[in-house]
Amino acid sequence: MRFILALLAALALSPLVFAQTAARPGAANAETATPARDLSGVWLGAGGNPFNLPRDAAPMQPWAKQKFDSEKNGHGPNVVVDFASNTDPFIKSCDPLGVPRVLLANHPFKIVPAGGEMIVLYERSHDFREIYMDGREHPKDLDSSWWGHSIGKWDGDTLVIDTVGLNDKTWLDYQGLPHSDALHVVERYRRMDHDTLQLELTIDDPKAYTKSWGTTKTYKLKSWDIGEDVCVAANEKNFEQGIVKPASSPPTK
Repeated sequence: MRFILALLAALALSPLVFAQTAARPGAANAETATPARDLSGVWLGAGGNPFNLPRDAAPMQPWAKQKFDSEKNGHGPNVVVDFASNTDPFIKSCDPLGVPRVLLANHPFKIVPAGGEMIVLYERSHDFREIYMDGREHPKDLDSSWWGHSIGKWDGDTLVIDTVGLNDKTWLDYQGLPHSDALHVVERYRRMDHDTLQLELTIDDPKAYTKSWGTTKTYKLKSWDIGEDVCVAANEKNFEQGIVKPASSPPTK
């Protein structure tokens, strides 16, 4: 009788033991998976038009629309292929791309966590940004600059980067969408899986646009090292020889 009771007790406990045993492989996989907050690595844009923001989503103020319609470049409404007619400040003067245009370049970038900040290294023009993650606010007396001032924080598994203090000398994208010195850019990065990074981009500039607008962009993880891509003195000879690289130049790997 004691043997039968012991056997019944063992059978009753066996599903629990099996469930605990079966759960271990899953737990191990969870432990070895890339943490959602680890965005480090080299990323390259994937899918869609890599150079331009959706023009239809950009509700331009009259002066901004007039300026946009006057630009001449390789990606906008007035396409030109010669250096003399081109109005792109990057092509003409090697001006920095700024934010958010640098996010649209068909070149990889590298995210490097560094203590109380994130460093983003861009292969395009060999530029970089510092994203302060130490809880600071934007300075009250911030002077405008090419890259502005960026602070970041985590919202769950999403990295939120807030950038202000940008001058009005850059384009928003490669087709020539303008902006003012009131530009406020918010980037929300989320790692969808090991190889996929999604960006939700929001643009707020009441001087140039009638309302906030934005887009979504996807990047893929690469096993590359970023290279050196430098814009040299802009002139017609360099442009024709490809030394001042057109925006459509793919990464050289």
